[in-house]
Amino acid sequence: MIKIAIFIESLAAGGAEKALTLLAENIDKSRFDLTVISETSGEFYSDRVAAACRLKTFAKSCGPEDFWQYKLNRVIYRLFNTLPRRLLHRFVIGRGYDIEVAFCEGFATRLIANSSNKKSKKIAFVHTDFAVNHWSLVHYKNFAEEEESYNKFDAVSCVSQSVALSFKELFGLDEKVFVNYNPIDTAQVLSLAREELILPKTGGLRFVTAGRLVEVKGYSRLLKIAKELRDEGFLFELIILGTGQLEEALKAYIEEEALGDCVKLLGFKANPYPYFANSDCFVCSSYAEGFNTALAESLILGIPIISTDCAGAAEAFGGLECGIICPNNDKALKEALKSVLEKPDRLEVFKKACRQRSGFFDLNNNIKKIEDMFLRVL
Repeated sequence: MIKIAIFIESLAAGGAEKALTLLAENIDKSRFDLTVISETSGEFYSDRVAAACRLKTFAKSCGPEDFWQYKLNRVIYRLFNTLPRRLLHRFVIGRGYDIEVAFCEGFATRLIANSSNKKSKKIAFVHTDFAVNHWSLVHYKNFAEEEESYNKFDAVSCVSQSVALSFKELFGLDEKVFVNYNPIDTAQVLSLAREELILPKTGGLRFVTAGRLVEVKGYSRLLKIAKELRDEGFLFELIILGTGQLEEALKAYIEEEALGDCVKLLGFKANPYPYFANSDCFVCSSYAEGFNTALAESLILGIPIISTDCAGAAEAFGGLECGIICPNNDKALKEALKSVLEKPDRLEVFKKACRQRSGFFDLNNNIKKIEDMFLRVL
């Protein structure tokens, strides 16, 4: 039995967290003994991960109203951020594992790179396109320290070919880099999409998008484009699913520009798939991605895609015309949306390609590739 420890800072709702949950649920338990280690319990995917494998946490999710737990959490988080990495590793991860995995860039990667277990193999998962979104550098003194961290790993698993290319251009390490797409449970997506949804259409095409409401996802520019299209007389509906730090600013813009009739900011949905299935087109407005899981899930449901040209989009299409991938700028994104508003019949062609491509996202195949990588590093 191969003992694996996977560290991820959070199990809140997100693409990397969902991928780890599916890995925990579907990995071959007869060959791999998996422990997932995260900072906080009680998050969105915590129960599913705990049911699938051993889950180790150090703080309990709570708000300021739970005074003593909140104070204790702050002490724990401070220790996580200030203790020397090797000492923290002994406390958080410990020894006895054959493989140690950092499931995200930044903090997790730096922690596992400073492992106190010399015998274990180390694997880093990369979910970001370093060429356009090198956010992880804030966890290091400088680039040289981050580069030194990655040099300590036996393998680096990238979520798309695009991500792998940008990683290798920045860090080298070509012989260590693997490409493993995030697992997607296509059967579950199709099943959950059948849930009844009472959401009357307001008229015209319905666009849907889902993700964290943060700058990199491009929702501010998407709202500005929506305003311009509305002002030009186009009839449509835009549904945005998700929460995040820009939520209040986006709500304020919708109110200021009187976009409430055509833009719906509906918050986080545990099951977004009925919204996808009852829409005409999925929109990815991101400035940068590693591999947009929601985009792939929409494709599985036969929903055409309009996406900016960011990592993983072309790979999701696989050479088929599943929608439009436009240059990553405001003007091109607007023109892409406008083109289907003017000629909605194009969507039927895109739908056929989506159905043809959906078989690529095979859960068992993608899990097996990750398992094979674990075996190769040993």
